[in-house]
Amino acid sequence: MPPWQTDHATTTHPAHVIDLTGHWTRLGLDVVLGSVAGGVTSWVAVVLMFRPYERMFGLHGAIPKNKARLAKTIGKTVGERLLTTEDILDELRRSGLRESIERKLAELAVELLDTERGSLRELLPPAMASELEQALRTAGPEAGEAYAAYVAREEFEAIARAFVARSRDELSRTPTAGHAVDLPAERRTGIAARASGMASGFVNDVLARWVVKAARSQRAQAMAAEAVRGGGTALLDRPLGRLSRWLPADAPRRLAEAAGPAVWEQIEAQLPALLETVDIPGMVERKVLGFSTQRVEEIVRGVTQRELNLIVQLGYVLGGLIGAVQFAVELAFTK
Repeated sequence: MPPWQTDHATTTHPAHVIDLTGHWTRLGLDVVLGSVAGGVTSWVAVVLMFRPYERMFGLHGAIPKNKARLAKTIGKTVGERLLTTEDILDELRRSGLRESIERKLAELAVELLDTERGSLRELLPPAMASELEQALRTAGPEAGEAYAAYVAREEFEAIARAFVARSRDELSRTPTAGHAVDLPAERRTGIAARASGMASGFVNDVLARWVVKAARSQRAQAMAAEAVRGGGTALLDRPLGRLSRWLPADAPRRLAEAAGPAVWEQIEAQLPALLETVDIPGMVERKVLGFSTQRVEEIVRGVTQRELNLIVQLGYVLGGLIGAVQFAVELAFTK
């Protein structure tokens, strides 16, 4: 082998090895430094989303700084998109609330109608029973005044005359009592005819005026007032017993079947208006504002922690790729 070949082998081969080693070392450094730079930068960006809680050295976490705006946005989103009236109604329909209402109404109807109950005075709270009794006592004089106004009307005289006339007809058809039954038929007929003639004038003129005068007396008015007052007090003390004894046997079931759809229709009809009075966005906004900044961070991290970790990991990967690309560009320009 010629000497020049031997010299070439001995002089160039070590230099070639040294050059490749340097390139690989530089590539590794660029990739590592780029990966660290990308990962740390992503981690700092994630941290700055939440920290510092208070402004410090010109820095303030993005979420703490915009907490009020975040709360307002969450409240608006929940109130206008997540909890609309139609969404709530649909959820109530799916939740089986209607069936629960009908079942509870059936149980309530059975309990209401088949349970032995005492008087209203026993069932009502003492304070309410006392107020009700006082109201009934107050209603007595008012009822007396209403009665006096009624009998003072001209129409009442006509009513009284009609009442007396009906009573006269009933009396004329009533058989004579006592020993008059033993009288001969001709005599009974004569007595009845004379009595009927006398009653026609007396009842229509005198008795009717007496009935009207008696009804318009102060005593009659006082009796009407006392009847209302006493009747109300008696009503409070009268045992109610079982209400079902006055109703058909299947009354609880029929009551529940009739009340269930009616109650549900009222819920569907009244719920939109009721929800309009509830400021759901404002309620959610105030709730979020009431959270501490640390609590807000815990909520956000609880939902997005996996994605935040992925952001940091992608930072390491992209930083390493950028380091490799940088090495390739530098190598291309140095040749």
